[in-house]
Amino acid sequence: MFALIDGNNFYVSCERLFRPDLLTRPVVVLSNNDGCLISRSNEIKALGVPMAAPLFQVQDLLVKHNTQIFSSNFALYGDISARFMEILASLAPRVEVYSIDEAFMDFSGISDPATLAQQIRQQVADWIGIPTCIGIGPTKTLAKVANHLAKKNSAYHGVCILDDLYQIDQVLRTFAIEDIWGVGQRIEARLKALGINTAYELKRLNPKWMRQNFTVVGERLVYELNGISCLSLEPEAQARQSIQVSRSFSRSLTRFEEIREAVASYATRLAEKLRLHRLKTNTLVVSVCANRFQVRNRQYYNSILINLPTALNDDAGLIQAAVQGLEAIFRAGFDYQKAGIMALDLMPITLAQLTLFDPPEGRNAKAQEISRALDKINQRYGRGTVHMAACGPKLSWKDRKSRKSPAYTTSWHQLPKVYAK
Repeated sequence: MFALIDGNNFYVSCERLFRPDLLTRPVVVLSNNDGCLISRSNEIKALGVPMAAPLFQVQDLLVKHNTQIFSSNFALYGDISARFMEILASLAPRVEVYSIDEAFMDFSGISDPATLAQQIRQQVADWIGIPTCIGIGPTKTLAKVANHLAKKNSAYHGVCILDDLYQIDQVLRTFAIEDIWGVGQRIEARLKALGINTAYELKRLNPKWMRQNFTVVGERLVYELNGISCLSLEPEAQARQSIQVSRSFSRSLTRFEEIREAVASYATRLAEKLRLHRLKTNTLVVSVCANRFQVRNRQYYNSILINLPTALNDDAGLIQAAVQGLEAIFRAGFDYQKAGIMALDLMPITLAQLTLFDPPEGRNAKAQEISRALDKINQRYGRGTVHMAACGPKLSWKDRKSRKSPAYTTSWHQLPKVYAK
């Protein structure tokens, strides 16, 4: 048996931890640069406001209902998530962290899974203050279905268990195909074109036929819905295949110099992430995109793949390669809204695959030493305290976060103040 636990409206719940006055008020959290809604309280969902809705499209409705709007505060969310996962690791025999607010737990052999699930929910609520829901089933996919039901139906009191074949069939008969874990838009469209609209109809398909028409992913879906586990618990984090840093700008940019500063800053952040995970990269992908919401303006999107002669993870080397890629794809005359950089072909820093023309070892060591010094300073005094000159003197590319809450748990200067009467 698998159990899937997730934090309800996680980013919103993190903000409410330090603002109890918002427990019954509508609350939303915005994406980088305050662009779109990425977390909504139940009050907002009841208004029919969709996930990822652009703020400018729904702002009047939010203001009308006295909504508290927050810019994203990922330092806070990441810290609360780490505490959340630490509690789960102490309560379940095996835990697989699936995302910042979700984790699978091994419930095999548990004689009373409902009681244990409620105990876990209560301890998370007592120790952290985050409301959660838990779904339990014989496969990961069915645990996901159960979790969905636990969140949507208050009659389950936060815990739904699918362990009876008749019960499972009854649930799947009304479970929309698009709500199944692993069914993306393309698979959804193809299945609906074949008249398959529910999870029950998908369950009854021939697994071999699904493999022929929807690859092994489709075959696994059928088996998992039939209670045959194909996806095991993975307590150890899987090796990363890629790392990406992609941001919308706080305003439309037209000048190459401004976009170059942004891309250089993203390369710096990418290098920091690579070093954090003790990785380096052989390949970069740099991309730029015009503002797709300005439909009257000319649209442009382009990307370029850059093969590095030697695997890197230092700021200077990645900035140089990223800027060269940007020079190749930049076109004047467009209002650019977004840029990104992705690292592929990752390898551990302990591996070295050199070429005949690699720079002297002393130069590589110097670049690594500079990067480590930057990391130490920025970790101590805050990201961006010291940065490469290529990122620009004023960091004008930085995210627009006009509604960001304090870093309550990660900054000594922003600790919450408590008053006793």
